[in-house]
Amino acid sequence: MTDHTNPQLPERPNPEMSFEHLYTPDHLRRRREAVAKQEGELWKGVDDSDPKCPAGHARGIRISVSITSNYRRTHKKDAMDIQPQDVIDVLIAAGIKKWVLMGLHGYVGYLPQPRATQDVDVLIRQSDRKRAVKAVHEAWPMLVVEELEPVVRFKDPADCFNDGRPKPVIDLMLAWSDLNEAILKESEYVVLDEETQHVVPTVEAALASKYAALISDYRELEKKEYDAGDFRRIALANYDQVRREPLRRLGDLVWNGGGAELEEFLELAYQQKPFPV
Repeated sequence: MTDHTNPQLPERPNPEMSFEHLYTPDHLRRRREAVAKQEGELWKGVDDSDPKCPAGHARGIRISVSITSNYRRTHKKDAMDIQPQDVIDVLIAAGIKKWVLMGLHGYVGYLPQPRATQDVDVLIRQSDRKRAVKAVHEAWPMLVVEELEPVVRFKDPADCFNDGRPKPVIDLMLAWSDLNEAILKESEYVVLDEETQHVVPTVEAALASKYAALISDYRELEKKEYDAGDFRRIALANYDQVRREPLRRLGDLVWNGGGAELEEFLELAYQQKPFPV
């Protein structure tokens, strides 16, 4: 009879375990040769039918929002279905004049295949913090407010993670970095979408923001892998439209020397090579 009262749990891996052998040229060559021998040309050309051009902001945000709304209607019926336009309307009504739609909703139009997200990110000035927080709290008083230095987060207690923590649905991002301040202040780094009237980052600002997240010491690896994928998709779909000089200037705002590396990241994405992070 099997004893289920005290199951044997697997041991945690040794944190000092070395994985250097996985990155050696010899290991990578042997793996490629083995996989190529097994696959042959079976999958060659399969990805060619995928869209390659950017979706455009209006279309991209419609797709993204509809996916999230359908999820909430179907699986989380008590959850707040707060959409980007709702947050923008509240901020404008409160007199917030400088704002930029960030996160996935800000760059979704640069992706060839738009995807969904469950929170709305809006970049605002530090000086507008109190007024913006008050306006959002009055619009959705049931949301739980978490005030952090770089962001004020509003969470929905009716929509929780498996561990019981409420999910963020609105992030008021504060312009704490040189990069964020430039995106918020300089018209060269934002664009007004005519159909939606949303202010969103230019493709160069979107790439710089993804780059900043990708090289951050505090970003979790799981999220960095999303950042890397989005950076690569944006770069591939918009490669010929990316203005190199503004891209370098924005990269230098991330760190002194970041401009040259950001441009190299663009080339690595185009050449289908991994990023050095």
